[in-house]
Amino acid sequence: MITIGFSSHRAEALPYAGRQMEQHQVIVLEEAPSPDFLDMLDHRLPIEEYMMGLDSGFPEFERQMCVLLRELHSKGRQIIQVEPYLEILLQIHEFLSDGKTPEDIVKAPRLGDVYKAEKHATGALLNYYTHSLKAPFDEVVQTVKAFARADAARLMLRERMRAQAIKPLVSDGVDVYVEAGYIHYPLYHYLKSALGRAQRIRVVYLLAPVVRRLQGRRRNMGPGDILTLYYALHGRVPEDQADLLAARSLIYIKLLQKDELLPGDSDAPHSEDEVRVNRVVDSLSFEDCRRLFDRIRLAKREGALQVVQSYLTAGERSKPIRSMPFSR
Repeated sequence: MITIGFSSHRAEALPYAGRQMEQHQVIVLEEAPSPDFLDMLDHRLPIEEYMMGLDSGFPEFERQMCVLLRELHSKGRQIIQVEPYLEILLQIHEFLSDGKTPEDIVKAPRLGDVYKAEKHATGALLNYYTHSLKAPFDEVVQTVKAFARADAARLMLRERMRAQAIKPLVSDGVDVYVEAGYIHYPLYHYLKSALGRAQRIRVVYLLAPVVRRLQGRRRNMGPGDILTLYYALHGRVPEDQADLLAARSLIYIKLLQKDELLPGDSDAPHSEDEVRVNRVVDSLSFEDCRRLFDRIRLAKREGALQVVQSYLTAGERSKPIRSMPFSR
């Protein structure tokens, strides 16, 4: 049996991930192979030293994950880092550092597809950042949609490559756990296609019990990620729906807590924050987002929260547009 555990990379998800991982003989991590990984697992390299080579916005999650993986490794679990897209991306950076040109990279097998997908997505993201500072709201919305389309193309390539890399690890009688972020749902379809009907693939949303308790969505994803998944899974999105999701994403990213939160008074602080913010933006129409965007586009999170709260309590909100089924 293969289990794909979809979750966010947050410390609050680790207890749920650990329970799932322990039930499988092989654990496939969503990260590029590191030459120091086995030394860290075997206690030959301190976790803190191992983490110095990682580029993570959530260091406490990474530290606790290393502790968990050491424990599982000591119990005989086989732990493998499998993320060929990121592995090739590192190779591309090394090629460029060695003086190779983009033309050299495009000609290289496998490297060319990753280079073009990454260049397209990165260019679209930079275009969004530039427009988000001063451009009119409608233009910013268009750049969000353009980035979501480019990100969807990159996502599909990444998941297709990962599914092919995981396929040789699957054998009869061996249970395999595959780590994946929420937005990487297309991996399920590619693995299903690669492995055929003989292999059962089980999908688990690790934080589903928490989100259900909070009365949020099963995936608990923001509107921007939902838009990207729509493009990835369906190719096209009706323009009014795409516009609404893109507009809501502009408000969502201003309200969401960006710093790493650790369980304490709340056992799932990030999930609580995401549910709260999603509840707000799901109630906003396109025109609501237009009215709010210029008021908060340059504001910090606390200021943006105050502006949006005042807007909602003052009764300025226009009639909300019904959310799409996938966003529930």
